[in-house]
Amino acid sequence: MSGAPATSVTVAASAASAAFEQFAAFARRWAPGMTDAELEPARRFRVAEAAKGEYLARIGDSDSRSSFILRGLVRQVFVGPDGRERVNTFASDDALVCTYRALLTVEISDLAIQALEPTRYLAMPPGAIPDLIERHAGWRELTARLTEHKFITAELRNRTLLLDDAAERYRTFLDDFAAIAPRVPLSQVAAYIGVTPEALSRIRRRHPVTA
Repeated sequence: MSGAPATSVTVAASAASAAFEQFAAFARRWAPGMTDAELEPARRFRVAEAAKGEYLARIGDSDSRSSFILRGLVRQVFVGPDGRERVNTFASDDALVCTYRALLTVEISDLAIQALEPTRYLAMPPGAIPDLIERHAGWRELTARLTEHKFITAELRNRTLLLDDAAERYRTFLDDFAAIAPRVPLSQVAAYIGVTPEALSRIRRRHPVTA
């Protein structure tokens, strides 16, 4: 008799069900009108795990990848012509991440998504989101709300980068990512606010964080 032990199958099914329920709760927070029938296709999303340092999406990928973070921490990062990394943002539990421009324009991705700690996520097949948007009003509402939020966040991020000095950018990072800031390596914080690790060390000495 072959096949996986019954206990393993049960545990896997239970984990998949819990992952779906976590995603469904997230989706309904953003799109309260989503129906059970509209959410049903999400049951086919695969539960996956990424070790620290592993990529959920790489620069140069020809397909658009979307992932829902169940537990863990990831960064979204660009790499400049000089090889220097510029961190775009961070995401943790209950966040939908994707190579956004590649998703919308069907172009090669110039953004990578990398785990900064062991991360469990729902992997959505390439093309799944556009297909669901085409077929279901609830998915259109979900993505529209998330897109609005992304544009507002991007505008505030651009304002900070253009108008604030490095110390203020660091304080903004601490405010915006208060829940996960202690988990983000300082080298990644430096890449996010656009300074060297040495410059960040000086900022932290001059502007100590108080509880």
